[in-house]
Amino acid sequence: MKSRVMRILPAAVLAAAFAAPASADLDSRTYFVPAISYVGADADRKAPGNDMADDNVGLQLGLGKALNQRWNMEFSLVGDILNRTSGNDKFEQVGLLIDGLFFFSRNPGFSPYAVIGAGALNTEFAGNGRNTNPMANIGLGFMRQVSQGGTKLRFDARYRIDQDERSIPAHEQFEDWLVNLGLAIPFGAAPQPEPAPAPEPVAEAAPAAPAAPVVVDSDGDGVPDASDACAGTPTGAKVDAKGCELDSDGDGVVDSKDSCPGTAAGVKVDVKGCKIPEVVVLHGVNFATGSARLLPESLSVLDEVAATLLKHPEMVVEIAGYTDNTGSRAFNERLSYRRAKSVRSYLITKGVAPGNLVAKGYGPANPVASNSTAEGRAENRRVELHIISK
Repeated sequence: MKSRVMRILPAAVLAAAFAAPASADLDSRTYFVPAISYVGADADRKAPGNDMADDNVGLQLGLGKALNQRWNMEFSLVGDILNRTSGNDKFEQVGLLIDGLFFFSRNPGFSPYAVIGAGALNTEFAGNGRNTNPMANIGLGFMRQVSQGGTKLRFDARYRIDQDERSIPAHEQFEDWLVNLGLAIPFGAAPQPEPAPAPEPVAEAAPAAPAAPVVVDSDGDGVPDASDACAGTPTGAKVDAKGCELDSDGDGVVDSKDSCPGTAAGVKVDVKGCKIPEVVVLHGVNFATGSARLLPESLSVLDEVAATLLKHPEMVVEIAGYTDNTGSRAFNERLSYRRAKSVRSYLITKGVAPGNLVAKGYGPANPVASNSTAEGRAENRRVELHIISK
């Protein structure tokens, strides 16, 4: 049975080596293997007297080649001498070996592999002459690249079976352990990667048409921002070529805010675009009862007055305060004057020049309604602007 295995094993190694396709980037150079072996001799290498064979060192010289991404094949010449523990008897062994190395990984830093192989071993021992017998080995090892040229350090441990039935007739075979340390030195220059195929020529695309300039009109008045002299025009307002709102009657108030369109040329108008009369009753300007303290609702009316006076900085006005006839005349005159001063002070805070404002209190004089009714008295309690100079 063992002889049959020894005959089949070389064929199995060759078949396995060609089982996988070659890799395009594999280093397929032939390499030289010098190695030294430590041989752990089989305890059955005994002769009459039961002298044992000592462990010893051996040599291995081989050639190898990577066949594909998984398998290498190697052909090796091996030899060793195993001395007996006493006397001059020794086993002198020389053999030829075919190995298949199966790599679990091709990482240059650590490439572990399993090895299986078979061959023939010629042994000379004592007076039994030379005999040649089948042998096989199996083991594990690794390679590690140690130079840019691809040289690798290699180490493996193998279990070797030698079917030697003649050296010591009482034994049909010897089973030795070998630990091998050596190099794998490739012949020739390292293979260069295949250049990438040149890209197919690409027809030049026609030049793209220049992009149309982007026109920005932030306020949507139809005049681009780059030419708009009046940014932020209200939506829907009519504008001129410069993007400014129209002022059809030329009174300084744009049409969208002009409550009195069509004002005659040269007429002074308020902020609403209406003609400023000689006397303006400030409806909505009210005070706390018996006091000169302005009520909050009065301020929006006075803000419009201030805007109109600022529009016409040359205008001088009198702020006239009036009361109804309730109470003494002297009290009402003082109260109306204080109220006129309150209005003047507020307008000054809005930027109107103090020299353009004169405050006077007229008390119950010049009523505009009857003091006999509550409604009439309310109308008589008022503040007026009298235009002194336009």
